[in-house]
Amino acid sequence: MKGNMNQKKNSQEYEKTIEYIYELMKSGKLTIGSRLPTERVLAETLGIGRNSTREALSIMHGMGLIERRQGSGNYISENVGQSIKQTILMMIALKTITKREVCEFRRMMEKSVCSAVIHSGLTKEQQERLKSLVDRMNTVTGDTLVDTDKAFHEELIADTGNNLWITLMEAVVEVYREWIDYVIKHADGIIKKKLLKTHEMIYDSLIKKDMKTLNEAIDDHYDIIEKLLG
Repeated sequence: MKGNMNQKKNSQEYEKTIEYIYELMKSGKLTIGSRLPTERVLAETLGIGRNSTREALSIMHGMGLIERRQGSGNYISENVGQSIKQTILMMIALKTITKREVCEFRRMMEKSVCSAVIHSGLTKEQQERLKSLVDRMNTVTGDTLVDTDKAFHEELIADTGNNLWITLMEAVVEVYREWIDYVIKHADGIIKKKLLKTHEMIYDSLIKKDMKTLNEAIDDHYDIIEKLLG
Protein backbone atom coordinates (compact mmCIF):
# COMPACT_ATOMS: atom_id res chain seq x y z
CA MET A 1 0.00 0.00 0.00
CA LYS A 2 2.83 2.37 0.90
CA GLY A 3 4.57 1.56 -2.38
CA ASN A 4 1.43 2.45 -4.33
CA MET A 5 1.15 5.76 -2.47
CA ASN A 6 4.77 6.64 -3.27
CA GLN A 7 4.25 5.74 -6.92
CA LYS A 8 1.16 7.97 -7.09
CA LYS A 9 3.07 10.81 -5.42
CA ASN A 10 5.97 10.53 -7.88
CA SER A 11 3.50 10.48 -10.77
CA GLN A 12 1.83 13.64 -9.51
CA GLU A 13 5.21 15.33 -9.03
CA TYR A 14 6.58 14.68 -12.52
CA GLU A 15 3.24 15.79 -13.98
CA LYS A 16 3.58 18.95 -11.91
CA THR A 17 6.98 19.56 -13.54
CA ILE A 18 5.64 19.08 -17.05
CA GLU A 19 2.71 21.41 -16.32
CA TYR A 20 5.09 24.05 -14.93
CA ILE A 21 7.29 23.92 -18.05
CA TYR A 22 4.16 24.09 -20.22
CA GLU A 23 3.04 27.24 -18.38
CA LEU A 24 6.47 28.80 -18.97
CA MET A 25 6.02 28.11 -22.68
CA LYS A 26 2.51 29.60 -22.70
CA SER A 27 3.73 32.75 -20.97
CA GLY A 28 6.54 33.17 -23.47
CA LYS A 29 9.26 32.76 -20.84
CA LEU A 30 10.40 29.65 -22.70
CA THR A 31 10.52 29.63 -26.49
CA ILE A 32 12.15 27.41 -29.12
CA GLY A 33 15.84 27.11 -28.30
CA SER A 34 15.44 28.37 -24.72
CA ARG A 35 17.47 26.73 -21.97
CA LEU A 36 15.31 25.08 -19.29
CA PRO A 37 15.91 25.57 -15.56
CA THR A 38 18.14 22.86 -14.09
CA GLU A 39 16.72 19.81 -12.30
CA ARG A 40 17.75 21.36 -8.98
CA VAL A 41 16.08 24.70 -9.69
CA LEU A 42 12.89 22.99 -10.87
CA ALA A 43 12.82 20.78 -7.79
CA GLU A 44 13.36 23.72 -5.43
CA THR A 45 10.82 25.92 -7.23
CA LEU A 46 8.12 23.26 -7.14
CA GLY A 47 9.05 21.78 -3.77
CA ILE A 48 9.46 18.26 -5.15
CA GLY A 49 12.21 15.67 -5.42
CA ARG A 50 14.89 15.84 -8.11
CA ASN A 51 14.04 12.31 -9.21
CA SER A 52 10.62 13.57 -10.24
CA THR A 53 12.01 16.51 -12.21
CA ARG A 54 14.53 14.17 -13.86
CA GLU A 55 11.72 11.80 -14.83
CA ALA A 56 9.66 14.66 -16.28
CA LEU A 57 12.59 15.90 -18.37
CA SER A 58 13.28 12.36 -19.60
CA ILE A 59 9.66 12.00 -20.70
CA MET A 60 9.74 15.33 -22.53
CA HIS A 61 13.04 14.37 -24.15
CA GLY A 62 11.51 11.09 -25.30
CA MET A 63 8.61 13.01 -26.81
CA GLY A 64 11.05 15.20 -28.72
CA LEU A 65 9.96 18.35 -26.91
CA ILE A 66 13.34 19.05 -25.38
CA GLU A 67 16.90 18.28 -26.42
CA ARG A 68 19.90 17.61 -24.22
CA ARG A 69 23.24 19.27 -24.86
CA GLN A 70 26.18 17.64 -23.17
CA GLY A 71 27.61 19.87 -20.46
CA SER A 72 25.11 22.62 -21.19
CA GLY A 73 21.65 21.45 -20.10
CA ASN A 74 18.19 20.95 -21.56
CA TYR A 75 16.67 23.16 -24.25
CA ILE A 76 13.29 23.50 -25.93
CA SER A 77 13.65 21.50 -29.12
CA GLU A 78 13.99 23.33 -32.41
CA ASN A 79 12.57 20.31 -34.24
CA VAL A 80 9.39 19.25 -32.47
CA GLY A 81 8.16 17.73 -35.73
CA GLN A 82 10.80 15.01 -35.35
CA SER A 83 8.79 13.50 -32.48
CA ILE A 84 5.69 13.40 -34.69
CA LYS A 85 7.70 11.61 -37.37
CA GLN A 86 8.95 9.03 -34.87
CA THR A 87 5.40 8.48 -33.62
CA ILE A 88 4.15 7.85 -37.16
CA LEU A 89 7.00 5.42 -37.87
CA MET A 90 6.24 3.59 -34.62
CA MET A 91 2.54 3.36 -35.52
CA ILE A 92 3.45 1.91 -38.93
CA ALA A 93 5.80 -0.63 -37.28
CA LEU A 94 3.04 -1.63 -34.84
CA LYS A 95 0.55 -1.79 -37.75
CA THR A 96 -1.86 0.64 -36.09
CA ILE A 97 -1.71 2.62 -39.33
CA THR A 98 -0.71 1.57 -42.84
CA LYS A 99 1.44 3.04 -45.58
CA ARG A 100 -1.74 3.43 -47.61
CA GLU A 101 -3.31 5.56 -44.88
CA VAL A 102 -0.19 7.76 -44.75
CA CYS A 103 -0.38 8.16 -48.54
CA GLU A 104 -4.08 9.06 -48.37
CA PHE A 105 -3.40 11.62 -45.64
CA ARG A 106 -0.48 13.08 -47.63
CA ARG A 107 -2.67 13.41 -50.75
CA MET A 108 -5.54 15.14 -48.92
CA MET A 109 -3.24 17.45 -46.99
CA GLU A 110 -1.47 18.53 -50.17
CA LYS A 111 -4.85 19.53 -51.60
CA SER A 112 -5.58 21.50 -48.42
CA VAL A 113 -2.15 23.13 -48.54
CA CYS A 114 -2.63 24.20 -52.16
CA SER A 115 -6.14 25.47 -51.42
CA ALA A 116 -4.71 27.62 -48.62
CA VAL A 117 -1.97 28.92 -50.91
CA ILE A 118 -4.55 29.87 -53.55
CA HIS A 119 -6.66 31.60 -50.90
CA SER A 120 -3.73 33.62 -49.49
CA GLY A 121 -2.05 34.17 -52.83
CA LEU A 122 1.58 33.76 -53.85
CA THR A 123 4.09 36.57 -53.73
CA LYS A 124 6.26 37.17 -56.77
CA GLU A 125 9.23 35.66 -54.93
CA GLN A 126 7.25 32.52 -54.03
CA GLN A 127 6.10 32.12 -57.62
CA GLU A 128 9.68 32.47 -58.85
CA ARG A 129 10.96 29.86 -56.39
CA LEU A 130 8.30 27.34 -57.41
CA LYS A 131 8.85 27.99 -61.12
CA SER A 132 12.61 27.60 -60.67
CA LEU A 133 12.13 24.23 -58.96
CA VAL A 134 9.73 23.00 -61.68
CA ASP A 135 12.22 24.04 -64.39
CA ARG A 136 15.07 22.41 -62.50
CA MET A 137 13.20 19.08 -62.27
CA ASN A 138 13.27 18.94 -66.07
CA THR A 139 17.06 19.15 -66.20
CA VAL A 140 18.30 16.94 -63.34
CA THR A 141 18.31 13.23 -62.51
CA GLY A 142 19.06 10.84 -59.64
CA ASP A 143 19.52 12.25 -56.14
CA THR A 144 19.36 15.82 -57.44
CA LEU A 145 15.90 15.16 -58.87
CA VAL A 146 14.81 13.63 -55.57
CA ASP A 147 16.08 16.69 -53.66
CA THR A 148 14.41 19.10 -56.08
CA ASP A 149 11.07 17.26 -55.81
CA LYS A 150 11.35 17.47 -52.01
CA ALA A 151 12.15 21.18 -52.18
CA PHE A 152 9.10 21.84 -54.41
CA HIS A 153 6.65 20.24 -51.98
CA GLU A 154 8.34 21.86 -48.97
CA GLU A 155 8.00 25.25 -50.66
CA LEU A 156 4.28 24.66 -51.12
CA ILE A 157 3.92 23.87 -47.41
CA ALA A 158 6.02 26.86 -46.35
CA ASP A 159 3.95 29.17 -48.57
CA THR A 160 0.86 28.54 -46.40
CA GLY A 161 2.54 30.47 -43.57
CA ASN A 162 0.66 28.18 -41.16
CA ASN A 163 3.12 26.85 -38.58
CA LEU A 164 0.88 23.97 -37.47
CA TRP A 165 0.52 22.70 -41.02
CA ILE A 166 4.22 23.19 -41.61
CA THR A 167 5.11 21.13 -38.52
CA LEU A 168 2.63 18.33 -39.27
CA MET A 169 3.39 18.16 -42.97
CA GLU A 170 7.15 18.21 -42.49
CA ALA A 171 6.79 15.17 -40.23
CA VAL A 172 4.56 13.31 -42.70
CA VAL A 173 6.78 14.28 -45.64
CA GLU A 174 9.83 12.91 -43.82
CA VAL A 175 8.05 9.57 -43.36
CA TYR A 176 6.85 9.62 -46.97
CA ARG A 177 10.22 10.61 -48.45
CA GLU A 178 11.81 7.17 -48.29
CA TRP A 179 8.99 5.74 -50.38
CA ILE A 180 8.79 8.51 -52.96
CA ASP A 181 12.59 8.64 -53.25
CA TYR A 182 12.54 4.97 -54.21
CA VAL A 183 9.85 5.60 -56.82
CA ILE A 184 11.68 8.53 -58.42
CA LYS A 185 15.02 6.72 -58.52
CA HIS A 186 13.56 3.54 -60.03
CA ALA A 187 10.91 4.97 -62.37
CA ASP A 188 11.49 4.64 -66.09
CA GLY A 189 11.64 7.60 -68.45
CA ILE A 190 7.90 7.54 -69.23
CA ILE A 191 6.91 7.54 -65.55
CA LYS A 192 9.36 10.33 -64.73
CA LYS A 193 7.94 12.41 -67.57
CA LYS A 194 4.42 11.92 -66.19
CA LEU A 195 5.56 12.92 -62.68
CA LEU A 196 7.26 16.05 -64.01
CA LYS A 197 4.09 16.93 -65.91
CA THR A 198 2.04 16.76 -62.69
CA HIS A 199 4.41 19.26 -61.04
CA GLU A 200 3.99 21.62 -63.99
CA MET A 201 0.20 21.27 -63.74
CA ILE A 202 0.26 21.93 -59.99
CA TYR A 203 2.29 25.10 -60.52
CA ASP A 204 0.19 26.36 -63.46
CA SER A 205 -3.05 25.68 -61.55
CA LEU A 206 -1.79 27.60 -58.53
CA ILE A 207 -0.97 30.60 -60.69
CA LYS A 208 -4.36 30.43 -62.43
CA LYS A 209 -6.13 29.66 -59.12
CA ASP A 210 -7.80 26.73 -60.81
CA MET A 211 -8.61 24.40 -57.89
CA LYS A 212 -10.34 21.77 -60.03
CA THR A 213 -7.34 21.21 -62.30
CA LEU A 214 -5.03 21.47 -59.30
CA ASN A 215 -6.82 18.65 -57.47
CA GLU A 216 -6.70 16.53 -60.62
CA ALA A 217 -2.95 17.14 -60.92
CA ILE A 218 -2.39 16.16 -57.29
CA ASP A 219 -4.47 13.00 -57.78
CA ASP A 220 -2.48 12.12 -60.92
CA HIS A 221 0.77 12.66 -58.99
CA TYR A 222 -0.16 10.42 -56.06
CA ASP A 223 -1.85 7.82 -58.27
CA ILE A 224 1.50 7.31 -60.01
CA ILE A 225 3.40 7.12 -56.72
CA GLU A 226 0.99 4.72 -55.04
CA LYS A 227 0.77 2.45 -58.09
CA LEU A 228 4.54 2.06 -58.12
CA LEU A 229 4.64 1.51 -54.37
CA GLY A 230 2.22 -1.39 -54.84
